[in-house]
Amino acid sequence: MFRRSYAIFVESLRVLAKDKEILIFPVLSGIITIIAFVTIVFAGHSSGLLREFQAGNRVLGYVVLFVWYFVSWFIVLFFNVAVIACASIRLRGGDPTIADGFRASMQHLGRIAVWALISATVGVILRVIAERAKLIGRIISGLLGAAWSIATYFIVPVMIFEGRSIGDSVKQSTQLVAKTWGESLIAAGGIGAFIMLLAVGGLALPIAAIFISPTAALVALGVMVVYWIALSVVSAALSGIFRTALYLYATEGRTPAGFTPEYVQNAFAAKAAKATNFAFGSR
Repeated sequence: MFRRSYAIFVESLRVLAKDKEILIFPVLSGIITIIAFVTIVFAGHSSGLLREFQAGNRVLGYVVLFVWYFVSWFIVLFFNVAVIACASIRLRGGDPTIADGFRASMQHLGRIAVWALISATVGVILRVIAERAKLIGRIISGLLGAAWSIATYFIVPVMIFEGRSIGDSVKQSTQLVAKTWGESLIAAGGIGAFIMLLAVGGLALPIAAIFISPTAALVALGVMVVYWIALSVVSAALSGIFRTALYLYATEGRTPAGFTPEYVQNAFAAKAAKATNFAFGSR
């Protein structure tokens, strides 16, 4: 699993190196999300809603939370669509531009808004469960949230490339996750694991700078924060690229350009082998 996760990370990175402009989308997503958060907090403070929320108005709190979930999901989805659209062009042998990404997002604004609405609703429901049932609620909420994330792993490529309704898109995404067996989880976890290792490695600089001087430590801390932000941007782009590669193989039956057939096809071969073994073992 480690070897495959590393290979997925490296091959996705190679694809990204051919279209570094894809990185602009997660960068803009982060910046606009921060602006939206500050705006909502400022509006809440100016209108007095923040004081009511702090006073214990639970209903108002859930309304504000829903608004924040919707806005943040809409922003993230808008730029995820752009990343996946550009990745699809590259993996099909084309040469995408930033304009291609924005064009795809604008073409699917309606679907993005609907899915952001659904995601916000699910998020609030999970939050209510976690708060009402204490520890058990948090466990149940975490399990349901994980299951939801896995089932909707391919929701963005399905929505933008197949033009299905939201209900059909969720169903198709679930079927593709089942078809790719654990590879989608390995992709998400593997890329995240290597990014985490690189992030932990970044701690070495400020730790070493502590032994030099307080000023050096502060400078090193600032460098580390920038480094971590860069890693999160790259991680978002890499995840979108491999998710698109898996989707294209699942739906078109061919290994996308830039990827070794072994690592993409194993997602399906592994399931077939397991199903065969189960069949013979059950006799």
